[in-house]
Amino acid sequence: MVGAQKLNETIVSLLREVTQLAGVLFVVEKGPQAVVESWVSPGNMNVTVQGDWLAVESEPWHCHLDLAAVEEIRFVEEPDVHDLKRQAFSIRLLGRNGDPLLMIFFGKMYDDSGALVSEKVACFRALREQYGLSVKKSEI
Repeated sequence: MVGAQKLNETIVSLLREVTQLAGVLFVVEKGPQAVVESWVSPGNMNVTVQGDWLAVESEPWHCHLDLAAVEEIRFVEEPDVHDLKRQAFSIRLLGRNGDPLLMIFFGKMYDDSGALVSEKVACFRALREQYGLSVKKSEI
């Protein structure tokens, strides 16, 4: 129970921080049949918890996440599936078997000339340093 409570606190803290950043995309995937994506509106987001349920809300959209289903938070830096010459940066909230429950992508990481924006990479890596590359419920 201590591990679950600690992971929940970490998720809430991380999401409160991430929802204040510009250029962040929330992705909720339900198998290959449906994907919902929404850009974060910094300063217009509210993260709340009631029991095991977390809510991330802004005026045009909201999502709910069963915190009890989250087994791991993982920071991912990998080749972008849309352009293999670029890197993609994301935070994944994973359930059993590594299934993604909520993915948070850091968008607009490249400028108009195609160069990585060093400040945005530094922000992602600072969060990764603060929270850890991977946080598993079973290990805390």
